[in-house]
Amino acid sequence: MAKIIRLKTPQDDVVEALETLLERARDGEFTGFVFAAKCPDGNIATSWANVDVGERNELTAHLQIDVMYAVVEANMDRLVERV
Repeated sequence: MAKIIRLKTPQDDVVEALETLLERARDGEFTGFVFAAKCPDGNIATSWANVDVGERNELTAHLQIDVMYAVVEANMDRLVERV
């Protein structure tokens, strides 16, 4: 399984965060991507590029692992109390 690398992007400015990722893509750091975004009306927009359905599944799974890691990290003190 590939190593998950958390990219540091601005967290309070969507355009600046996307520009940071675009710059890295232009530098050749990415070969494909999956994307999901929350729209102002509550809908979710998705997109992908240069990945087949299997790779989209793999990338989505890696995102889920990253989210679950953040949940554990945020609740570590509560988990330790139960042990």
